[in-house]
Amino acid sequence: MSATESTKEKMLEAATILFTSKGFHGTSIREIAAKTGVNISLVSYYFGGKQGLLEALMTDFLEGYMSELEQAVKVTHTDAYEKMLYMAERSLTYMQQRHLRARFVLREMTLDSTLIREITSTYLMKEKHLYSIVLKKGIQEGTFAPIPVSWTIMQFRGMVIMPYLHHQYVREVFHLQPQQPHFITVYRKELREWASKVLLREKKKNQEPAAFAANEQQADYVHP
Repeated sequence: MSATESTKEKMLEAATILFTSKGFHGTSIREIAAKTGVNISLVSYYFGGKQGLLEALMTDFLEGYMSELEQAVKVTHTDAYEKMLYMAERSLTYMQQRHLRARFVLREMTLDSTLIREITSTYLMKEKHLYSIVLKKGIQEGTFAPIPVSWTIMQFRGMVIMPYLHHQYVREVFHLQPQQPHFITVYRKELREWASKVLLREKKKNQEPAAFAANEQQADYVHP
């Protein structure tokens, strides 16, 4: 990473911390520059101001998030059910590794603004498309029950992002720590059980316990 890229990344990290704790409007460019340890003019030079920094922060996060989903969809050695769970695993790992930025970006995406509408049309529609591909394939091959695709995407995606969208709720009410590595190990088992009940045909549900045990023994979901 070049010195310029390193400085920009440090600015994004500083902005993430300040935006999360103080809010976008409650954070000044001067505070971001001070936390980064750079001249205030560099924020405008690299990002065009605070709004540009916000856009770069969200775009950078979502580009990486979409890349994880795309890589999961490209896997060819598994059926649609395992691929859905692999998409969830990669998404969860990506968000956990950037848990503070994930919390901020997901929270911002609940707001109604021009930026969020643009993000929705660019990234979230693509996310929906990728999930649709796998769900429709699973229905066609007989792995999944004839489920309503759009509603299922909303439910499945909600399960995946919930620990980071509602981090404080998960931590304070259920005493779980989504930022800790062990969380994904525990959560993926719960997610798999939920998904098997919602997605699979009855004959496939009977095969799921054995498949789950085999996958756990083989340390499934390790990134290629």
